[in-house]
Amino acid sequence: MQRRRFALSPGTSWAIPIALLVMACATSKADLAGPPALGEQPAPIVAVAPLPAAETPAPHAPEPAACTAFVKSGVLKRSAVLHVVDAGIGRWLAGGVEVERKIAKSRFQGWEIRSLYPGDPCYVAVDLRPLDVVIQVNGKPIEKPEQAFDVLGSLRTASELVVDFLRDGQPRKLTLQIVDE
Repeated sequence: MQRRRFALSPGTSWAIPIALLVMACATSKADLAGPPALGEQPAPIVAVAPLPAAETPAPHAPEPAACTAFVKSGVLKRSAVLHVVDAGIGRWLAGGVEVERKIAKSRFQGWEIRSLYPGDPCYVAVDLRPLDVVIQVNGKPIEKPEQAFDVLGSLRTASELVVDFLRDGQPRKLTLQIVDE
């Protein structure tokens, strides 16, 4: 077992005593007064009953997010595609995508989807699920970062987005048209 050690720099050595002092000062005066004298009764603790459920205002439920990336089912707006292209692949991945390299027979097979923007109404309509393995996008491999960047950049003028993937080991294809709206 490895022990972690830390040391305070000279500029921060005062922080712990001051924090302890502040916590000590946070007690009420009644606590500092000490126990009640013999024969005196301590002050009663008064509990406040919560309001009945009918009187508690209900929090306003947020409106469910709507997807505006599609013109109609299976047809993406170019402006939505350009938004992702301009933001970059890093931002798209960091926004809600988890993938893992899938190796089969000592070779890169594709990217296994672990999570794809869960709860996002736009991705609910896309037929890609966890454990699907994406092999190509628009007929191009995406094994190396530069390949993925090239594919993403090519979507700027592409007429469709075609994702070749495996589901339960069986090849599948997802095709979405891209239109200027």
